[in-house]
Amino acid sequence: MSVLLVILFLSLVSVGLWAYSRTLLTSAAADTARYIANADVPASAAADRAAELLQGGVAGSTRDSLRCSSSSDGLLVQVTCTMRSPGIVGLLDGVMPDITVTGHSVKEQDR
Repeated sequence: MSVLLVILFLSLVSVGLWAYSRTLLTSAAADTARYIANADVPASAAADRAAELLQGGVAGSTRDSLRCSSSSDGLLVQVTCTMRSPGIVGLLDGVMPDITVTGHSVKEQDR
């Protein structure tokens, strides 16, 4: 019975960690889209900027799997990032589904 409770607890912690990492990556993608839209930097800098924002924290252990792409459609900049999900310990990295998020921003124009 106690083994079942431990497995259930670890499963809940894994789902919570996945959701928290998704929130962090969503925030990093949105900030990266704003950065690319308004700082006149090349779109190829998206992955570097997102990795810089994710360094250190909980999602930092799977930062090496981070892949970002960006596109621009007129005034709208879109950044899509994918990352392997972090695990409770390093051995469990990637057990949950990969995290894919998209951030958007509008380019500011000078008047």
